[in-house]
Amino acid sequence: MRYTTGALLLLFTLFFTSIFAQDFKKIDSIINEEIQSKNISGGVAYIIHNNKVVLDKAYGYASFEGDKTMQTNSIFRIASQTKAIVSIAFLQLVAQNKIQLDDPIEKYIPAFTHQKVAIIEKDSIQLVDRIRSITIRDLLTHTSGISSADEYPKFKSLFEKYKLNQPLNKGYASLKDEVNQIAAMPLVHQPGARFSYGLSTNVIGLLIEMISGTTLDAYLNKNIFEPLQMHDTYFYLPANKKDRLVKVYTKINKDSLAEIDPKAYPVNYPLQEKGNYFSAIGGLVSTTHDYAKFLECLLNNGKTKTGKQIIDIIILNQFWSNQIGDKTFVFGGLKSLNNFGLGVGLTTKEGQIINNASEGSFFWGGAFNTAYMVDRKRKLITLFYFQRAPFVLPPLLTKLEKTTIQIIDDAAKN
Repeated sequence: MRYTTGALLLLFTLFFTSIFAQDFKKIDSIINEEIQSKNISGGVAYIIHNNKVVLDKAYGYASFEGDKTMQTNSIFRIASQTKAIVSIAFLQLVAQNKIQLDDPIEKYIPAFTHQKVAIIEKDSIQLVDRIRSITIRDLLTHTSGISSADEYPKFKSLFEKYKLNQPLNKGYASLKDEVNQIAAMPLVHQPGARFSYGLSTNVIGLLIEMISGTTLDAYLNKNIFEPLQMHDTYFYLPANKKDRLVKVYTKINKDSLAEIDPKAYPVNYPLQEKGNYFSAIGGLVSTTHDYAKFLECLLNNGKTKTGKQIIDIIILNQFWSNQIGDKTFVFGGLKSLNNFGLGVGLTTKEGQIINNASEGSFFWGGAFNTAYMVDRKRKLITLFYFQRAPFVLPPLLTKLEKTTIQIIDDAAKN
């Protein structure tokens, strides 16, 4: 008994020594310096390592007006982090054999049958036939040829003509209305030719509605949010949670931030009365705590903490495996060193230089400067959430991830 007690005491000591050896003061310093430099109003950092929360901290202000301090349960517009949730929701239907990854899109949405491809010829836009159909896999990997005006400015006139250049897709009553426009507009390249970020996930969102027979938000509530107890994730915030939404700021000069004018750019879409349009590409709001539950489930091979399997491990292995071959993903016209799975970026051997994440880690972020990273080898999850426009903080987000990994690795050596 004496030896057993001694062994338990040793294990207890080693465990807490390991936890406390992870000193996250460097994270505090980096974020506080950004606040003092008026680059951000505030933010939240949430880090999980080996199934333990090792950092859960709020910094600065959710709103300068009234000195409203940031809280760890503050609600953020997560923008394109919506895509991973929608992708997993859709892959549930694939696992149930209700749809196949290599099915042609016109099998489900006939409006895509006669879609053309736009090319530039002699300084004018010409239309040519598609070489092949868009597949469901193309949509999930952003290789469909359905893109955005930001990614393809040379086709700006087409996006304007088909009203697909609206900020946050303002003006559509439903995903069906928007996807009809997407199907009418020519593709910006042949299906499968390359990665081009854009509106593909909204087509996935409509397919979820068509196959499930319910709205996208109802499907996500039943099949993702409720099983994972994600009680602060919405398209449209309920009245009693609207005051927790963080304001979006932009830099107006060297020493000052100003709130984005919602009339000029409609950032307050989560505060609207609940509508029938649910943006699958970027309409969700959430907290670091809620989104971490989703990521923890994926890291646990698709199982919730209560043991429910929300996504089949066979499908999940495709989700975080390279789906675009020797291509790379392209964002904002810049090629990455990494590649892409079925809805997430994936760290390659070459891409490890960016933040030192293990090969095979998965990640993404949102346009208002939120980001997540899951290092499966290290059993590490990082979430850093800010609300700043435009999308100018990737260097900061990368620095925070890289610093976290350094802290974790240094503690492991001690």
